[in-house]
Amino acid sequence: MNSQSRGRVLIINPNSNEAVTAAMGVAISCLSCTTGVEMETRSLAGAPFGIESEADAARVAPMLAELVGEEEAGYDAFVIGCFLDPGLAACRHMTKKPVFGIGECSIYAALSLADQFGVLALSRASVGRHKPIFRRLGVWDRLAGELPLSISVAEAVSEESVYPRLLDAALCLRDTHGAGAVVLGCAGMARHRQRLQDDTGISIIDPVQAGAMRALGAVLTNQAASA
Repeated sequence: MNSQSRGRVLIINPNSNEAVTAAMGVAISCLSCTTGVEMETRSLAGAPFGIESEADAARVAPMLAELVGEEEAGYDAFVIGCFLDPGLAACRHMTKKPVFGIGECSIYAALSLADQFGVLALSRASVGRHKPIFRRLGVWDRLAGELPLSISVAEAVSEESVYPRLLDAALCLRDTHGAGAVVLGCAGMARHRQRLQDDTGISIIDPVQAGAMRALGAVLTNQAASA
């Protein structure tokens, strides 16, 4: 840690898609320069190219836990950068440092901004995989709806042409389902957040930013308590 640093946070992309990791870095870049807390993004070595099934999530869970255990001494907080929050419980078991999942954090962020929230999912399969998250957090009564976009992670990250689908789905969640806030259900959608918020007039939550903000708050709170 350099002399100017106020702490370090490791944000782990639990797949091997470097484009997603780069998008994460862009999404949280302003946090380091304004707070002095270093935010590092890293792909999970040996992981699948995308977390697109329960099998993928189960595969990376022990890998994430191992990485967190190995890196515990070097960081003040960790963020699991996948909406499914794979391996979150296992990672928390491996360290006394705070560990956050971006799915959980983004839902909490949405609940603080609106009574009803919606989610934009990559696919119909993604919608099914997200159900256990809502069940675990007990937020079914505040979930306005979740709509699939029928796009891949790669398209979400790099294709500007997918934006009309995001906009149509977000407007449907707002106007038909009554959502006052919409969560982007994939770390790769970050590039579209601000434009989508401008065009819909409601809060759009990027899960990576939500997770990074929770980690940032934990680090700064711990430092204040120790001062």
